Amino acid sequence: MKTRLISRGSLLALLLATVAGGTAACSSTSNSTSGSGGSTGSNTGKGGATGGPTIGVGGTTGSTTGLGGTTGPITGAGGTTTTTVVQKLCATKTTLGNPVLLNFENYDGTVTADRYGTAFGGATPGTGTAYTGPYSFGDGSVTPVLALLAGHPPSQWAVSETATRATAWGMGGGFWMSCANASAFKGISFWVRGSSPTGVFSFNVNTESTIMPDATNAAGGGTCPGTTATCIPATRLNIPLTADWTQVQLMWADFTPGMSGTTVVTLNGDNITGLGWSVPLMFALDPSSGGDAAGPYTAVAGDLVINIDDVSFIP
Repeated sequence: MKTRLISRGSLLALLLATVAGGTAACSSTSNSTSGSGGSTGSNTGKGGATGGPTIGVGGTTGSTTGLGGTTGPITGAGGTTTTTVVQKLCATKTTLGNPVLLNFENYDGTVTADRYGTAFGGATPGTGTAYTGPYSFGDGSVTPVLALLAGHPPSQWAVSETATRATAWGMGGGFWMSCANASAFKGISFWVRGSSPTGVFSFNVNTESTIMPDATNAAGGGTCPGTTATCIPATRLNIPLTADWTQVQLMWADFTPGMSGTTVVTLNGDNITGLGWSVPLMFALDPSSGGDAAGPYTAVAGDLVINIDDVSFIP
């Protein structure tokens, strides 16, 4: 049976008002005009009960709400309504003060791997105002297991992703992160080990221009104008994956350029919004093809493992 390797990269990668109301009590009589102390009418005052079309100072219900009121189209001092500002991914950007992105050494075991996150970009590892963390995804046939396990010695922790009996194409994962400017660095470095039927994996770097806008609010997300088929991150294919910890160092020029619609995006380390990997299954010629090398090809079910540690940018 003939075999052919097919690797697929992907990424993904992520968030973000309420109004309260109330009514008033009453304590005086109804008039066409109410003095100080009315509470119900077209305008609201303070302290009285029920009045006519014009109300005195201080009530709680009406088309205009007084100081401290809670109901009405206009809210006075003490209101709680806020506005969420949606921005593009790199509207704010961290210029790195330290090359270390993730070494997992501040992990304390109190959260699951999918909820772990850490600061980066500060003068020392694990500090700064930007954040990053791991995620995983499967091929639909299986849900991978994401964990933090023993790292590359002497490191205590590394991210681990495993999938048992995947049957569609394989598994993927990556590191979500705040927008970073790493253009002062030459590339990216990490330690890796694992296993797969093909013995290889791919690694990609997403930038703001290769991510599509937010699906529900075009003011947020990336700036790629195309469909998912033309928003492609810069990718390095066919990196060896073995059972022993191995350091991988990738220069920006080692990556195949990404695509933003019809525009080629050459990686230079700026506007980075995420890192990702893909571990593929092996594909074999479908027996029903009659030996025609043109295919179709089908995935051969298999187990997949990848561990990654000590992710940093290359000075």
